[in-house]
Amino acid sequence: MDHYPMYGLLVGFSLWGTLWRLLFTLGFWNTFTCRVETRGGTGTIPCTKGQEEEAAKILGEGKARKEKKELVKQAKKLALLKEQTKKKKQLEEEMEKLKKEDEEKLKAVEEEEVDEEVPLVRTSTRERGEPSGTKREDEWMEKKVFEWVANLSLGEDEEAMLYVPREQEAVVKKLEAKEDPLRCRTIEEEKKLEWKLRLTREKRQRMNAANKMVKELKMVEEQRTQMERQEDLQGKMEVMAMNIEVLAKAVLAKAQQ
Repeated sequence: MDHYPMYGLLVGFSLWGTLWRLLFTLGFWNTFTCRVETRGGTGTIPCTKGQEEEAAKILGEGKARKEKKELVKQAKKLALLKEQTKKKKQLEEEMEKLKKEDEEKLKAVEEEEVDEEVPLVRTSTRERGEPSGTKREDEWMEKKVFEWVANLSLGEDEEAMLYVPREQEAVVKKLEAKEDPLRCRTIEEEKKLEWKLRLTREKRQRMNAANKMVKELKMVEEQRTQMERQEDLQGKMEVMAMNIEVLAKAVLAKAQQ
C-alpha cells in the first residue's frame, strides 16, 4: 500500500460513503431536523421543557413590549388632551373677561345717552335756523355713532359665521387631513374660541371708537355754542373750521376701520 498512496485515499472515501448511507438510512437526517417517522407520517418531536420556557419567555417579552407601547401611546393622548383642555379654559376665561368689560362699557354709554339731554342752546339754534350743510353733517355723525353702537350688540355666533372665510377654509382643510377624530374636535373648538376672542377684541375697539365719536360730537356742540357767542365773522369762521377738522378726522378714522 505504501507503493500506491492513492489506494488508501480511495478506500477512505469508500468507507465514508458507506457510513453516510448507513446513517441516512437509519434516520439520522430526520433526527437532525427534529422529525421522526410515525404511523401517520412524519411528525414533529415535542419541545423540551427548556424550549417551552424559552418560547414562553420570548412571547412574554413581545407582549410586554406591545403593552408598554400601548401605555405610552395612551399617556401621550392623555397629556395632549389635558394640555388642550387647559388652553381651552384659558381662552374661555380671557374671552369672558373681555366680554364683561365690553358689556360694562356699553352699559355706561347707554346710560350716558339716556341721562344726557339735548342742550337748550342747540334747540334754540335750530329754532332760529342754521346752515343746512352743518345740520346734515350733525345728522350724519349721529347716525354713524348709533350704527357703530348698534353693531356692538350683534351676536357672536352670527359674526363668527361671516368672519374670515379664507381662514375658516384653511382650518377645515387642516382638520380633514387629521386622522385622530379627538384631536380634530379639539382643534375645531380651539379655533372657534380664538375667533370669538378676536371678535370680542374687535367689538371692544369699535366701542372705544364709538365713545370717541360721542366725545367729538360733544366737542362740536361746544364749539358751535362758542361760534354763536362770537360777534365777529372771523371768530365764527375759525370755529367752523375746527368743526370741519373734527368731522374730517372722524371720517378718516371710520375709513381706516
